[in-house]
Amino acid sequence: MLSNRVSSTGDLMSIALQAEREAIRRYTQLASTMHAGHNHSAAALFERMVHEEKEHERLLLEWMAQEKIEANSNLGPISWHDPQVSSIYDAEARDPYYSSPYRALAFAVHNEEIAFRFYTHVAADSDNAAVRHYAEILAREELGHAALLRAERRHAYHAENKAVIAEPRLDPRVIQHEADLLATAIHIDQQLANEIDRLATDSAQLVVLVTKTRRGIIAHKNSLDASNGPSEAVQQYLQLRDAYHTQLAQANNSPEACIQQLCACADRSFSLYDAVVATASDETVMLTAQKLANAALDRISVLKQEYKNAYLASDLDDQPGRTRQ
Repeated sequence: MLSNRVSSTGDLMSIALQAEREAIRRYTQLASTMHAGHNHSAAALFERMVHEEKEHERLLLEWMAQEKIEANSNLGPISWHDPQVSSIYDAEARDPYYSSPYRALAFAVHNEEIAFRFYTHVAADSDNAAVRHYAEILAREELGHAALLRAERRHAYHAENKAVIAEPRLDPRVIQHEADLLATAIHIDQQLANEIDRLATDSAQLVVLVTKTRRGIIAHKNSLDASNGPSEAVQQYLQLRDAYHTQLAQANNSPEACIQQLCACADRSFSLYDAVVATASDETVMLTAQKLANAALDRISVLKQEYKNAYLASDLDDQPGRTRQ
């Protein structure tokens, strides 16, 4: 992974520029691979991402010109690598016989997450105020890109799994009081714990995760008992989530599919909590949402590793003769 120690705005923006160009190169190559394997739906997704990354590159060059920031010509091509983020998305996405729009989008989200982490670390570690400023802007941009891709990935997931009811959405502005947020968190955490129990797994990481989750549920319930309870809008949303997850539980029976859904749920909860942080007018709600967002990020890391393990286990059962690129 690139060093978090970036000394100048020129170096930082050059890294960002080279990152966009690396994404263009990789997505172009993957689109070609998908076409060669007659996987035209995945190829179309990668071709669209090439177009979007070229637009990002154009906007970045315009921004650099406007801010009078010169690129560092000594900085060559870069390759994102984060040892804390599973590489399983790379393996899934580049297999022309296994890839799909969902997996192509998961790969793209994976790359945006790595970039977000990098710029966040640069902003935290730099002693240069200008570098910190631009790194924070770049981090927000990557977070925004990831949020859009997550939304598209959810649509692709539902299309591939033929869901017959739409996933309920909650406008973060509906969360006006801590009781609204705690009731939502309890509901999300309870569903996650139930899904892990349904897996009947002996994974040490998941056992620890479900234990921490249940402790959090108890703590949230204790806090919620002292309040007037959530609003009617939040209660209606939670009822819709119950129906939605009941359907998913009936459709997803394999461990891989179940963990995939858990990953999607963790992503959605992070997006919701992060949006509440941005929209909350109440400081208590904002601080609670920040804690929940941080916990969701930790949860995502665990679930991604478990998804990798489930994917590799299922791969052992494939028919003889199948090869991976």
